Amino acid sequence: MTMSEKYLIDTISKIPEIMELLKILNDVGLPNHYLAGGSITQAIWNKKLGNPPLYKVKDFDVVYFDQNEDMSEKDYETLIDSRKKHAIPVDVKNQAKVHEWYGEKFGNNIEPLTESEDGIRMWLPCFAVGIRLVEGKINVFAPFGLKDQIDMVVRPNKTAMSKENYDTMNRSFKQRWPNLEIEEW
Repeated sequence: MTMSEKYLIDTISKIPEIMELLKILNDVGLPNHYLAGGSITQAIWNKKLGNPPLYKVKDFDVVYFDQNEDMSEKDYETLIDSRKKHAIPVDVKNQAKVHEWYGEKFGNNIEPLTESEDGIRMWLPCFAVGIRLVEGKINVFAPFGLKDQIDMVVRPNKTAMSKENYDTMNRSFKQRWPNLEIEEW
């Protein structure tokens, strides 16, 4: 385990809302699931900046992979919401279906993904992190490592986004996190 992973796990393990959600995700049986993206990165940034752990966290991004779509994303959201005690919304996305709407939303058509990890690999490196509980321990998937996250650096991931999308996202990030270092496209 790297120092960055230890820092992430130590930070996350002290946030009751995240730990509760990780347990619920296992209990509801989401296949190949992760709590991923912004809430994880923002927890690290908040710790660094001395803010409350979930300061400015809009929702919890949950990804999973189910080609058979045994339950819909909305059904999983409802099931998770019925079990959680906190008020932070959960945004559940089946990575097996992302290719169906990604082009319309982001302007770039993508091939069907084959696992949840494929979806996380398309995100900006500082947000490309997923966590889940495996045998009671936090397991981390971070295909680009955690350096950008810890250093508060946003850099492009050109595999599935356009410069226009990147610039739009960065305007929003800069408003919420003025001390971010944002790399040019």
